[in-house]
Amino acid sequence: MRSFFEDILKKLKRVEEKKEENIWYAMTYIGSVGIVFLFPVLLGTYLGWWLDGKYRTGKISWTITLMIIGVFTGAYNVYTLFYKKEFK
Repeated sequence: MRSFFEDILKKLKRVEEKKEENIWYAMTYIGSVGIVFLFPVLLGTYLGWWLDGKYRTGKISWTITLMIIGVFTGAYNVYTLFYKKEFK
């Protein structure tokens, strides 16, 4: 079973082999990874901040909880983005 990082290196080598679309393809790919990861983190953080301001329970910090959920969701999104393109 290949590791996640070996797959990333394999894909980067494949991008390097394509000379004519190398820069644009890499920039698009990196940008999409950033968006796919950061959007759930920022959305969870904002929603948690809003819930903390509205309900102020004191027992649970919604900001931290939803930020952590956003990090895991973003990591899962990046994982599926790499493997979805791998099997096409």
